[in-house]
Amino acid sequence: MKSYLYYSLALGLALSLAVLLANVHPASPAAQEDGPEVYVAEVDGEIDGQVTDYLERVISEAEEDDAAAVAIRLDTPGGSLTATQDIVELISNAGEVPVVVYVAPHAAQAASAGTFLLMASDVAAMSPGSTTGAATPVGPGGQDIPGDIGNKATNDAVALITGLAEARDRNAEWAEEAVRDAASVNAEEALDMDIVEYVEPDLETVLEEADGDAAPTKELTLQTADATLVDQPQTFSEDWGFSPYLLIIPGILLGLGSIGLVIASVRSHQQEISTGREGMIGKIGEVRTTISQNAPGQIFVHGELWRAYPEDPDDAPLDPDTEAEVVEWRRNSVIVRPHEEKPKTSKGS
Repeated sequence: MKSYLYYSLALGLALSLAVLLANVHPASPAAQEDGPEVYVAEVDGEIDGQVTDYLERVISEAEEDDAAAVAIRLDTPGGSLTATQDIVELISNAGEVPVVVYVAPHAAQAASAGTFLLMASDVAAMSPGSTTGAATPVGPGGQDIPGDIGNKATNDAVALITGLAEARDRNAEWAEEAVRDAASVNAEEALDMDIVEYVEPDLETVLEEADGDAAPTKELTLQTADATLVDQPQTFSEDWGFSPYLLIIPGILLGLGSIGLVIASVRSHQQEISTGREGMIGKIGEVRTTISQNAPGQIFVHGELWRAYPEDPDDAPLDPDTEAEVVEWRRNSVIVRPHEEKPKTSKGS
C-alpha cells in the first residue's frame, strides 16, 4: 500500500516537474575568455507562428547577452506568408546583433518563405548542394491564387523581396524572378549571381569568412572569428505550440487523484477489519440449529449464517431461537457461548 502511494505521488510530481523543465532552455555555456558567442537557431521544417516565437526569443536573448551574432541554420520548403513577414521584420529590426542565415545541411533548401529569410539576413550563406528560390505565393493547398487576389499577393511579395535584396546589395532581378517565375538556383549558382555571400561546408567556416563584414542595413561589424557556437533549441511551447503549464494542473490532479484512491483503499481495508471476521468478536447472534460439542450448529450473526461450536464442551447445548455471543474464530467457524444479559442497575443504587 505504501509503495503504491509513493509511486502515485512520484508519478504526479514527476509529470509536473517534467512540464516545468520542458519549457526551460539550457543555460549558455561559459564563453571562452574574451571570445565571442554566436547563438545558433535550428529551423528545420515549415515556417509558421511557432518558428516566429522561437526566433524572436533567440534574437532577443542574443541582444540581451551581447552575443556576437545569431546564426539561423535553415532547411525549409516554405510556409506562412504572415510568419515570413514577421520573421523578416525581426531580422531587420535586430539592431544590436547581426543575423546570419545559413542554408544547411547538404541538399537542404530555402524554398519559398526561406528565400525571403535568406534575403533579409545580414549574411547569406549556403552549404554546397543546397538550393533556394521558388518563392511564388500559393494558396493553402499549394494551388495558384487566381485573379486580382493572386496578382496582388505576387506584387506584394515582389516588392518585399526586391527591397530586401537591394538594401543588402544582392541580386534583386533574380529575387523578382524567384517570386514571379518560381526561379530556383543551387548554392554555387547563388554565389555566382550575387544572391548569397558565402558557400561553405559548415557554419564555423562561414563565421570565420564573415568576420569583419559590415551588416549592410545596420551599424554593425561582424566579429565572429573563433566564435563559440551556443545552440538554442526550441522550448516545449515553441515546439508544440501551446503552453506546457496547461499540463501542470493535470499532473497535480493525477497525483491528488492517486492519493485519493490510496486513502479510499486504506479506509476500505480498515472497514473490512472492523466489519469483517475480527469485527464479529463480541457480537450477539441468534442460534438457528442446536449447538453442542458433538454436533456443531448454526448461528445467524452479522447478517450471515455461520457454523458454530460451544466455547465450553461442558456447557449445555444451545437451543434454536436463543442468543449466543461470538468469542473466537477457529478456521471457518465461530466459537460461541451463551449470551447472558447483564442485570440492569437502578439509578439509586
